[in-house]
Amino acid sequence: MGSVATLYVRNVPSELYAELKLWAGRSGRSVNAEVLAMLEREVEQRRERGDWLEGFLDFRRRVKLSSEAADLAIASIRAHRDAGL
Repeated sequence: MGSVATLYVRNVPSELYAELKLWAGRSGRSVNAEVLAMLEREVEQRRERGDWLEGFLDFRRRVKLSSEAADLAIASIRAHRDAGL
C-alpha cells in the first residue's frame, strides 16, 4: 500500500459518532475502517463527477450559459441522479 497518513477528526458530534458506530457494526468493521471505506467511496465519486464537472464547465464557457441556467441544469441533473433515474 505504500506510505499512509494519519488523519485526526475533532469535534465529531456524539449523534454522528453513534451513527458511524452503528454502521460500522452492521458492516463488521471498526469505526476507523468504516470511515475509511466511506472516504474511499466519496473520493471515487468525486473523481468521477470531477471529470463530468470540468466538461460541463467547459461547455458552459463555450455556449456562454448564464449562471442561472447552469444552476438550473445542475439542479436538474442532481435531482435525476438522486431519483435513481
